[in-house]
Amino acid sequence: MSRYFMYGTSLQESEQMMMSVPNFLPRTKGMFIMGQKTIDEKEEFKRCIYCSEYSKGGCRTAHCPYLLDRADFGQIGYADFIKDSFWDSDDFFFKKRLRGLFRSFTGEWFMSSYHKDRYLCLAQGSALLQSTKKQNLALLYLLTANEQLWNRAKDHIYPNKTALLEIPLTGINTTCYALFQAAKTIASGKLHIKENELADKTLIGEVAFKTIIQSFLIARYGDEIMTVKQ
Repeated sequence: MSRYFMYGTSLQESEQMMMSVPNFLPRTKGMFIMGQKTIDEKEEFKRCIYCSEYSKGGCRTAHCPYLLDRADFGQIGYADFIKDSFWDSDDFFFKKRLRGLFRSFTGEWFMSSYHKDRYLCLAQGSALLQSTKKQNLALLYLLTANEQLWNRAKDHIYPNKTALLEIPLTGINTTCYALFQAAKTIASGKLHIKENELADKTLIGEVAFKTIIQSFLIARYGDEIMTVKQ
């Protein structure tokens, strides 16, 4: 597969994925800095015309680097993050499934209360390097989502890293295998799971599909994206 799941990173040309994350500006109060322009919060602060990337012909970038900031003010939501990350795909059925995902989104990012508890416990107790923190949080999100995969992975998750290659896979079911391949994609920057596989509902169920897509979003934006609820 020559297409990427995510575009706009420095690794696009080398067909790597999610190894480079957009540089988001720090949060501010009272005034919002977007590119080189400072905007008062009380005005229509999140409109694209205020951005330094915007010109008379429209936005000069293919993918907005300020989505999290804009989401903070309620201007955009879950669907916008999915479209910005995946909408360049040529796979009709993959995009159709993505539409179903964001149309059914309720604001819940975890697959179960167990998933949430496991993830938060590991994330809060981690000592991850800042340079790879987003990718490692995405791995934790994936490996804690499914009970069978979690039971195999838990002894190979350390405070500062996840040892994917140490996780035993013998006898693993199709769902766990798909989650593991998504984890390998995030960890290596090479595609181990294809769009047509993700589009196949008989191969990858709804819960696994949602988990994988959301892990890719976490790998790009960090788990701060889980504050997006609409």
